[in-house]
Amino acid sequence: MKTFLQVFTLVFFFISCMKDEASHITFSGNIKNNTENILKVTNYNSTLKQEIDIDSSGNFSGPVAIEEDGYYFFQIGRSYTTVRFKKEHDVNVSIDANDFYNSMDYSGELKIENNYNVAKSLLRANLVGDPKEYFVVPLNEFLPKIERTRDTLFSLLSKSELKLEDRELERKIIEYEYLQTYNNYQKFYNYHKKIDPTLPDNYYDPIINMDIDDNEIFRYSRAYRNLIIEHFRLSSKRALEKDPDLKIIDFVKNKISDINSLDIREQFASMLIRQMNEDNTTLDEDYGIIMGLLTTDRMKDKLTLRYNSAKSTKTGFASVDFNYENFDGGMTSLEDLRGKLLYIDVWATWCGPCLKEMPALKELIKEYAEKDIDFVSISIDSKNDYDKWRKMVPEKNVGGIQLYDAEGLNSDFMKAFSVGLIPRFMMIDSEGKIITAQAPRPSSDDVRKFIDGHLEKPRVMKLPNI
Repeated sequence: MKTFLQVFTLVFFFISCMKDEASHITFSGNIKNNTENILKVTNYNSTLKQEIDIDSSGNFSGPVAIEEDGYYFFQIGRSYTTVRFKKEHDVNVSIDANDFYNSMDYSGELKIENNYNVAKSLLRANLVGDPKEYFVVPLNEFLPKIERTRDTLFSLLSKSELKLEDRELERKIIEYEYLQTYNNYQKFYNYHKKIDPTLPDNYYDPIINMDIDDNEIFRYSRAYRNLIIEHFRLSSKRALEKDPDLKIIDFVKNKISDINSLDIREQFASMLIRQMNEDNTTLDEDYGIIMGLLTTDRMKDKLTLRYNSAKSTKTGFASVDFNYENFDGGMTSLEDLRGKLLYIDVWATWCGPCLKEMPALKELIKEYAEKDIDFVSISIDSKNDYDKWRKMVPEKNVGGIQLYDAEGLNSDFMKAFSVGLIPRFMMIDSEGKIITAQAPRPSSDDVRKFIDGHLEKPRVMKLPNI
């Protein structure tokens, strides 16, 4: 019996080792005209974060842990794209950094699958062209246009050398990409026209009625994952309009009760993390309920971070201090800025929406130059982009106090305010106490009324050090 157990243990250990070994593939390639040192690999839910060194000749090669087959992401500098990985199948790619997307050429065991994906992405980009011209048209022109795009992609798929099961998978991906484009019409139209297009009452029914329990397509399709969020937004809005007494937490509990996919259940449950805010009067109770709905440590940690942030960033609480590099020299802390109202902007050089707010912020700084308010811009650029920050500040010439947070989102100040998406604006009073963790943007219509309302309140004068 003892011998049998020993043999069984050895066999089990051997099988386990084989399974672990099979879950790693080699991702390799060469990047011409490369200036970066690291290639980053991630997966759809960010549970994988892996880095592979790039040598001076642009060569890279390293193992990637594959828990499940699917589309992954890799990034070199600011260039970012998808790659298909499959257990026990190595992947090799050649790229010219000067023409990143057009130059990608895969070889190796997943050559057909990945080169098809590249061809599809290039064809889609060519068919869409200028997004403004593509989206900002009457609905009766837009719908036939996206159908032609979908059908052209279907034609490419039919001519590919993909296996039958892969063709069916890619067909579903194209369908969901079409549906995502359909869903985005109103957003793009409003962004450019500043008015909403006229849509039929049932326009969003395809998103509300979509299959929300396809675990395989969730791994493979970013469009599908985005549509799950849109489904949540649209279906929850409709349900709450029908029953104003319905609590959003109860809505989610009912929604996920019939969903088998753990990933999709988690996606719905994670939408409740936004309930962790300073205005929630049932914060503690909701925290416990939502924690019970989440399954992954990553989301539980995120919930706890938002919960602690909501508890510590209530109006009137003292703000967590910071001490950041000042563009003009030296270090500047929150304590150094006591005595004036602070309007804080968290941004980065790579953030398009951040840059879009700069002209409005510049106008605010000029307008309130003689008032008891300081405008503080905090960059969370990575150390690799530090020089870009040093260059952009004088180029944009926004004004105000320009600071650099070397730790980025990992600094105590950013964690305390649960900063994730940027730009982020907040306001702190002259005593270093929080007014709001979510101030109006510079471009918003009510930002001046908001600032003026707090400027009218008594100020605490900062006394000189003796």
